Amino acid sequence: MGVANKYVIPVVVVAGCLVLIGEWKFSRSDSSETNERAESMASDGVQRVEFGESKPDIVALAVAASAGSTSPFVPTSPSGYEAPGTLNDQVGRALAAKDGPMAANLAFMLKECEINMGILEVASSEGANPHTDQELLAMRLARLRQYEREFAACQTVPGDHKQVRLRLLDLAVQQGVVGAARESFSMGSREPATLSQLIRDANAGDRYSLLNVARYDRKLLGITRDEQDAVRYALKLGAADPETGFRVVNSLRIAEEYAVPDSHFDFSEISNEARMKGAEIAERLKLRLRENMS
Repeated sequence: MGVANKYVIPVVVVAGCLVLIGEWKFSRSDSSETNERAESMASDGVQRVEFGESKPDIVALAVAASAGSTSPFVPTSPSGYEAPGTLNDQVGRALAAKDGPMAANLAFMLKECEINMGILEVASSEGANPHTDQELLAMRLARLRQYEREFAACQTVPGDHKQVRLRLLDLAVQQGVVGAARESFSMGSREPATLSQLIRDANAGDRYSLLNVARYDRKLLGITRDEQDAVRYALKLGAADPETGFRVVNSLRIAEEYAVPDSHFDFSEISNEARMKGAEIAERLKLRLRENMS
């Protein structure tokens, strides 16, 4: 596709992306983040593996921002683009083996296909800037070549990628992969298993699961007011933490802004039970964030 000749992102795009970073801290990690640690076996014997957040790429931030995603889902394990067989082969293996963590990784990779396509479309419409630093230009071109390879790998998966992703995520949800439920929920799944796992992940302190449970109608989620108040209160406490609060503030803001049916959370009448539960969830949230910063 002539990457070296036409896939060049000018400095003005990068500058615009830097402005977007502040707005997008709720959906992407800052540059100091590392991948979150995998969880150990849960008490019910189901393997619970957590997916963390990757370091942001400036171009990807711009594309993600334009897409309006609020549910980042990034695998802790290395990319599978170089794994044996095509991406479609890997999808088949994951489903046949009922491998939840592998299925979640592949669901993420298929989501990245959409992002990569957007990046390539934006890049191909831009001309080269003669004033761009050559070293920076070379780095961009190398990154764009990677996007191109990954996008080509995605084309081996036939049919509707959304439906394939949902099948993979359903398997991951069944096996308790933390983050799979919120991703499936963001794609429109309202299956009981998805909702139950989303709530469990929120109570375990997963930030983006907390955001979803806090903002949606509790009747849709099948939870009580006390249960939702506890989640909202946990976000409030998390945002106020001096060490990790900066990574929760935007999640709280978005939850309040888009909450159904209430906005700007009022805890003046919160029950003692909800307050105590919220404080416990907040501690789990802060622990996850601190581990991710270590």
